[in-house]
Amino acid sequence: MILLPVLYRPFAVLLICATSVTAAPFPTNMDLLVETVASAVDVGLAEMDMPDDTAAAPLLLVPQSKHDANWMVDHLLSSKLLDRGFNVTLDSTAKQLSHMRLSYRLLDLGVTGQSGLRGSEVDRQGRVTLALRLNDERSDAVHWQDEITRTRRDRVPKSQIEVLQHDKFKFAKTELKEQTWGKFVEPVIVSTVLGGLIYLFFSNR
Repeated sequence: MILLPVLYRPFAVLLICATSVTAAPFPTNMDLLVETVASAVDVGLAEMDMPDDTAAAPLLLVPQSKHDANWMVDHLLSSKLLDRGFNVTLDSTAKQLSHMRLSYRLLDLGVTGQSGLRGSEVDRQGRVTLALRLNDERSDAVHWQDEITRTRRDRVPKSQIEVLQHDKFKFAKTELKEQTWGKFVEPVIVSTVLGGLIYLFFSNR
């Protein structure tokens, strides 16, 4: 028996937005993060060691802490667990039906961008650090745990940065770091001043 709650509305909204906001060839920040989190989930589940005597037990999927992107992890984890043949539930009220618990915590999630002085493109990076833990609630024994960090990089036009962000979710906004002339001018000024001081020192001897 497969236990699943009603479809996740945020994810349904996301799919609608992703197809209607832009038909541009550039993935949105949310697209980038979904790919990044999916990669971390794949790596984690590939390493997960489920005890043989509990492999058929329903698996309760729960977050360890609050995060605005927990719905994304819920969807990706449950979908990929189902693909692997697990019975999954997100309903904590059905706890009596499940003694195996897979908990997760989003330790880091976000998008950063780096642009040069004259460049028209931004080097964009999606990042995630996801902690996973499998335990048996009957004995409180931890069977497996892991912490996975993954990144995804691409290049997008600087003019598209605002369009590719998601206003509703802060974690999907680009933390843009732009180089300034000050980074290059300050060393030149320091070098010039030091050179002048050295010249005056030796010319007065």
